[in-house]
This record gives sequence, structure tokens and C-alpha cells, in this order.
Amino acid sequence: MIVVVEKYNAHKYSSLMDEMFRLRARIFHERLKWDVQVKDGRERDKYDDEGPIYIIYTDEERREVKGSVRLLPTTGPTLLADCFSDTIPDAVHLCSPTIWEGTRFCLSEAILDREPVDALLFAAAVMIAGLAEVAVNTGIESIVGNFDSSMLRLYRRIGCDVEILGSTSKYGRPIYLGLFPISEPLLRRGKRKLENGGLSFATSAKLVA
Repeated sequence: MIVVVEKYNAHKYSSLMDEMFRLRARIFHERLKWDVQVKDGRERDKYDDEGPIYIIYTDEERREVKGSVRLLPTTGPTLLADCFSDTIPDAVHLCSPTIWEGTRFCLSEAILDREPVDALLFAAAVMIAGLAEVAVNTGIESIVGNFDSSMLRLYRRIGCDVEILGSTSKYGRPIYLGLFPISEPLLRRGKRKLENGGLSFATSAKLVA
């Protein structure tokens, strides 16, 4: 299922949130070797104090975190503005109540290391469908985010519409800035893909707030 965690209901999901921060530490610090802050086995940064929306892919008992992503409005502090502004073209304006930033997209090691790769694609599609449903329900029209070439390939393999706005190579590898349009037709198409894969979004990843 997909659990949507916001400031008002975070107290209900404290254990799940703790597992999410632990997963982020394992993926971004230990596996990917990113320069991120880890304390007591948990990865957090200042943007986690800005009241983000977390989309957490979990099991029915809400114990195992299979994946997560963080959403923040571009009208406030964002990683894009503070750290990746060189990927924003001069003519592009990305500060709007209907444009939100997606960061810390990750999937668990159990999914990343599983064969065949279809399990990875399915999990990513569930996450994107959950994100799209939250966006549609909250009036978000676009998601922006920075990612590398491996994530770009993943997004395209699951049929996720992404427009590349800019890029930088100052981090030793290309980092892209992408814009993901959100709409009801896009959400319906994503759900159909999941159903064609053998599981309906409604039963395999229902939204819980």
C-alpha cells in the first residue's frame, strides 16, 4: 500500500517514518555513497523540517518500507534552489504553488537486488502512481526533480513522462533536471500499466492517509 504522511498525521506513522529514514541512510549513504547527514542510522536533512509530504510504499502491516519519496512546494526551500540551481535554465521559472519538488526517491535493497528486473519496474511504477494520485488530489500540476542517468532510464522504462529542462556535470556525472507533468489521464495510464502487469493499483497499493 501507499501511505501518505504529512505534518498533521505524522504521529500515526512514527515507526514507519523511522524505517524510512533508516532506509534512506542505507541507500543514499551506504550504497550510493552520497554526502548526506546520517545520525543514529537515519538520514535526514533540513528539508525534512519543512513539513513535506512523504509517499511511503509499504506492506499491509505497515512495517516494511519498500520505497519512499519526499515532496515539497517550490514556493519554499528546496534542494533544487539551494544545491542544483545550475541545472535551471535562465528562462525557466519553477516557483509556483502548483509545482512541487520530488526528492529522496528510493527503493529498498530487497527490490533493487531482486531478479528479474520486472520487480524493480513494478515497484517504481507503484511509487509513481501513488505520487500522481496524491498530486491530482492536492492540485499539484507538475513535479520537478534532479536525477542521474540511471534514474532517467528507469523513469522512461516505466513510461513516466519527463521533460529534461537542464543538466550539470559538476558532480562527476550528468545530473538532470526533469519536469513531470501530472494529470488525471497520466494517472489512469499508470494504473492501467499496473493492471496489465497482473495487479491492480487499488488492491496492491491503496492510498492511506
